[in-house]
Amino acid sequence: QRCWFTLWWDRTWTYICCCCCCCCALLWLQVCAVGRGQATAVYQVSRVANQLGVPIIADGGIQNSGHICKALALGASAVMCGSMFAGTSEAPGDYFHINGQRVKKYRGMGSLDAMAKGSEARYLSDTQNLKIAQGVSGTVKDKGSVRKTVPYLAQAVKQGFQDLGVQDVPQAREALAAGTMRMECRTGAAQAEGGVHDLLTYEKTPW
Repeated sequence: QRCWFTLWWDRTWTYICCCCCCCCALLWLQVCAVGRGQATAVYQVSRVANQLGVPIIADGGIQNSGHICKALALGASAVMCGSMFAGTSEAPGDYFHINGQRVKKYRGMGSLDAMAKGSEARYLSDTQNLKIAQGVSGTVKDKGSVRKTVPYLAQAVKQGFQDLGVQDVPQAREALAAGTMRMECRTGAAQAEGGVHDLLTYEKTPW
């Protein structure tokens, strides 16, 4: 564990899981003061992992297809989409209703609920009498079937790379390394302006 990201790897070094505390249900930043932006973490870790021929999994913080594009372009070979797929009909758990909304339970791996089911070892809490929650449990709304979500994400990522002016993931990484494509930080105002704004009402229909 480092001061800005955490790595998990199996004994054969078949992959590196880059988790930098930006998952929707984690509390590492508040509890342990550990974390860094996911994009920065993936980029920095992949620079070393590529020399070893080890693929990277971007674990946490993926909220939309744009985040998937960024993660892949910055060096990730795969992305974790836990919160995106939570609430789908194929996800574990039963539906129930809260205030008329159909939902499923969702728990972070660092939550006390998840630790009680076996995740405590990864947080070094399996030998401790006092369990410190590093995540929360909550609910997510019904999202229907992944049969609708996955095709949309796949097509949106393709269009994202098209807008980058590249044909595939390796070409995007080559462009980033050569400086022909640049990643820049955006201010909070720029992020707000990059989304829908100045409309009284609107309907967001993904497809």
